[in-house]
Amino acid sequence: MKSKETPYSPHTKPKRLALCAGVLLAALMSPLTPPAHAGEEQKTMVAPAPPPPSSKVNFLFNFEFADKYVTPRGMIVRWDGLTVQPLFLTFVHVYKSDLLSLTLVGGVWNDFGTSGVSKHPPYGSDPKTHWTEVDPIAGVSIGIGKYVTLDVTYTAFAEQILDIGTSEHLETKLSFDDSCILGPFALHPYVSYWQELDGKATDADVPEAVFGPSPKSGSHPAPGESFYFDIGIDPSYTFHCLGDLKLEAPCRVLLPNERFYGEYYGSSDTVGLYELGMKATLPLKFMPEGYGHWSAHVGFKYMNFVDDNLYHLNTFNAPGRPTRETWQAYAGVSIFF
Repeated sequence: MKSKETPYSPHTKPKRLALCAGVLLAALMSPLTPPAHAGEEQKTMVAPAPPPPSSKVNFLFNFEFADKYVTPRGMIVRWDGLTVQPLFLTFVHVYKSDLLSLTLVGGVWNDFGTSGVSKHPPYGSDPKTHWTEVDPIAGVSIGIGKYVTLDVTYTAFAEQILDIGTSEHLETKLSFDDSCILGPFALHPYVSYWQELDGKATDADVPEAVFGPSPKSGSHPAPGESFYFDIGIDPSYTFHCLGDLKLEAPCRVLLPNERFYGEYYGSSDTVGLYELGMKATLPLKFMPEGYGHWSAHVGFKYMNFVDDNLYHLNTFNAPGRPTRETWQAYAGVSIFF
């Protein structure tokens, strides 16, 4: 704030004697009078500080528990016991404007379980391990305007079971926030392209190795690296009167390339699987400020394996038999700061 001009401008030159007398008189007559700007200085001292700038780095911890481990590609890894899946992610916000944002993402995901899984084939044999898998994650998230997001993510599945080894993949996902059109009833549609870079993320090459040539197509080469498309929506609604309880109903359809599940048991289907689910998330507002944003969630999902080759492939996984459908119940806690 610009101070008021004093009676003694640097451009005036009063007499020395008059100056001293004026100062002495003022001191004697008003020794307890506060300075003219004392009130303004006090207001400045108690004024609230400006909000701190948003963090350039954020972290996410997600601890999830489920009654079984089913991959998004329909491989049933653990059928019995409790599955524990911790996820840790780091977000580095490199750039942000009204038209474009750029965030780097890195982290790791694990799967553990109370029921052991065979370290070597066949499934069910000893020895077994409770640590099933560790997946490093690295990617970039690009925001385009306010409503479009492009995510490019590299993952590796370092399997600790059945001598599977490690496979590598790249997913490119385009998401649209349609809340500007549908408001609280937005669908949040997305489409993703998922490419195997090295190794298989399914059991597509196992049947021939175990049983020999296909009874339907004769000798059939191992599928090799392949891909699929994922198309889905994630509609949600938040009940502010119930503590900001958020309900979601995610749905998706997986459209595989013919080599993704192979064609050992017959011709591949256009649809590999479809998934329907329901999820409820509640912020844990009782957590003290400064400990991050906590929330708890619970949900379930239903998966139907449409492709006959996928249906048969779970013979080599946890069920040990062809499986057409499965349910999964899960719950967890997320911490973001």
